[in-house]
Amino acid sequence: MSKATVKHAIVRPVPDSYDRCVRTSVERIDVARARRQHAEYCGALQELGLKLVWIKGDNALADSCFVEDTAVVLGEKAVICNSSLESRAREVVEVAKVLKDLKETYYIKPPAIIDGGDVLRVKDKVLIGLSARTNLQAVEQLRRILEDTNLEIVPVKIRNVLHLKSACTCLGENHVILSRGHFDTEILSDCTKIFVPRGEEYAADCLAVNGTVLTAKGYPKTRKLIEHEGFFVKELEVSEFRKGDGALTCLSIVW
Repeated sequence: MSKATVKHAIVRPVPDSYDRCVRTSVERIDVARARRQHAEYCGALQELGLKLVWIKGDNALADSCFVEDTAVVLGEKAVICNSSLESRAREVVEVAKVLKDLKETYYIKPPAIIDGGDVLRVKDKVLIGLSARTNLQAVEQLRRILEDTNLEIVPVKIRNVLHLKSACTCLGENHVILSRGHFDTEILSDCTKIFVPRGEEYAADCLAVNGTVLTAKGYPKTRKLIEHEGFFVKELEVSEFRKGDGALTCLSIVW
């Protein structure tokens, strides 16, 4: 199986205030345990050949370890997102400073709102989840930013899930993994689709890195389905990030 090559991952430390992040869960978050899980995650990225680009931590920003939502990197362009949540608005500041030195940098501007967790590239398509965090104005701005590329912007209306990547991620080799019932999957008709079993919906958020698929620990049926398609799987414990409505892709921006 051929391996697409990604070389970099932007990551940001778990803040002291992480247990006060925006979330739906009422379970107690163990910040120290979250930090151990984050360290294991970063170690796995390094083992897979990625150079980590660290963003300066900020204990005033409780959600800031979920760095994916702050920016989208597509080829040589970086797009700085605009959060719908006032408490998360300043997360982009340090991320933008770093990306300006690495990529052509653009900004999504009000009234557009967008989270990086709603942006999924599948080959030459960029799917944009229309959610409570991302609107059509952002789709139009992205379309203008990318008009000189070969990328097709495809808006996707999603339901009963926080972000598009909560329900679907790309594994490479024309494979996607998804949970049923959250959007019209016909837009992926030219892909090989892996549907996660009932009860393992959280496992649809996977992170594919250079031929290896990182999955959340504790979803054995999903792991077998991915391995059956020829991918190597590495499981990671992300229980404390699930409590914060986050998952594997949320913790980095890779390219």
